[in-house]
Amino acid sequence: MLKQTLQLLDRIHRGKTRTKDKYRVVYTDHQRMELEKEFQYNRYITMRRKSELSMALSLSERQVKIWFQNRRAKERKITKKRLQQSQQASTTTPTPPVLGGVTDTHNTTSPRSDVLSDIKSEEY
Repeated sequence: MLKQTLQLLDRIHRGKTRTKDKYRVVYTDHQRMELEKEFQYNRYITMRRKSELSMALSLSERQVKIWFQNRRAKERKITKKRLQQSQQASTTTPTPPVLGGVTDTHNTTSPRSDVLSDIKSEEY
């Protein structure tokens, strides 16, 4: 038990957590900030820039490449969520009454029900 606790503390201090047989690197604030700045400048990284960043940030080129892949996936997820929220907002926002227009005295359940009710009233 004590040995496991010491191993866990050792992993935490190295910035890694164990997932099965692989280690997950926890990026430092500085690394994340630099990677984010690069991502804002260009969503796709060139081989040359990947090499430069990996050396500057003490990361492997593979880590930089995968960080960019994951960041693009996150961007797509955020964009999709915003799009869904804006679509929900536009479908649930009630339309204000027309100023100066004739007010409708019957309840409408769909946008086209006013046309149907007008047809019914003309038939009788």
